[in-house]
Amino acid sequence: MRQFAAWGTAWQEKYASDLFFRTTVHIVALQALLVIILIGVFWSSLRYSNHEVAQAVVSHLVSILENNSSVSPETFTATIENLQADVTLLMFLGIVVLAIAFGFIISSVTLRPARETLRYQKLFISNVAHELRTPLSTIKTSTEVALLDDKLPLTQRKTLLSNISELDRVSEIINNLLSLNTFTRPERMQLQDLDLGSIVEEVVKRHTALANERDVKVLIKMDAHRMVWGNPSGLEQVVTNLLKNAISYTPKNIDGVVTISVQPDYHGMVILSVEDNGIGIAQEDLFHIFEPFYRVDTSRARQIRRAGSGLGLTIVNEIVRVHHGRIRIQSTLRKGTAVSVYLHAGSVPEAPERQPSMPGGRSEVSMDFSKGFSSSHHE
Repeated sequence: MRQFAAWGTAWQEKYASDLFFRTTVHIVALQALLVIILIGVFWSSLRYSNHEVAQAVVSHLVSILENNSSVSPETFTATIENLQADVTLLMFLGIVVLAIAFGFIISSVTLRPARETLRYQKLFISNVAHELRTPLSTIKTSTEVALLDDKLPLTQRKTLLSNISELDRVSEIINNLLSLNTFTRPERMQLQDLDLGSIVEEVVKRHTALANERDVKVLIKMDAHRMVWGNPSGLEQVVTNLLKNAISYTPKNIDGVVTISVQPDYHGMVILSVEDNGIGIAQEDLFHIFEPFYRVDTSRARQIRRAGSGLGLTIVNEIVRVHHGRIRIQSTLRKGTAVSVYLHAGSVPEAPERQPSMPGGRSEVSMDFSKGFSSSHHE
């Protein structure tokens, strides 16, 4: 008995402390409950069917004995068959409804550990990123102060400059992690009418040095309809990530051109488009680029740009989702990539309707989050 008591205590402690074990127990219990309910439904249906058939038979026999039956044997047989068919149909529908209901319940229970794990992972990443920002900032400041020494040897100066470059890269990854944590929470995104064109112009100015460094020309095309319904910080992050990717993945010495445009589209949408003539994205990679930490790991990509955090397009995708917009990426290897972000227009007159066109010969991936969006936000 003591052994059984010890086993019971151990299982109870494991059930209380192990989320995955607890979920397994819940799934087994739900499946057992489903089997019991199905057996009960089958037994009840069979009993009801037998009862109805027996009543029909007794009624028919009584009519025959009283010599006033006007029902032929064929009609009586058809009645019994129809009754059995009705009961079978009801039983089948009941089983289907139960299976669907339990499917949702079991799926919810099964996914609970994954949801909890993701929540704790995001919380952990956010806390670590916050804790790292201050020491990294201190190290960078100390390094920059050391560079002010005119007597610093050239080799040490190069080393310190390289350290600053690495610190900037780590800081960018940390900022992306914090942005991902912020922009995946819709309650933190306050939307308003804003001029998307102004955001684009400001972001392009900030990336002029990067474009000049990589010998890339940045062209801006603007339409009069530039007002959108969105969050300023979120859309600034979208434009920044898309423009930086376009510039960074355009090789030098090829007359690189990045075109960024803002123009209206059909059904009250405004399109932010960023197009380059860079290395492009392979079709097998195109369907994974919105996944966190996914990087196109090709030798040509590594030669052009040092690997980033793999969060840039993930952040863009999450921001577009919160805005109930749509993002579409078309790409051809060695010819370039075009990213189009569809955002809901702000309080401006409606633009002329036109249908979107898709360049031929390109691979495409699209994410649409506009379903269920209410257009009454600025009325």
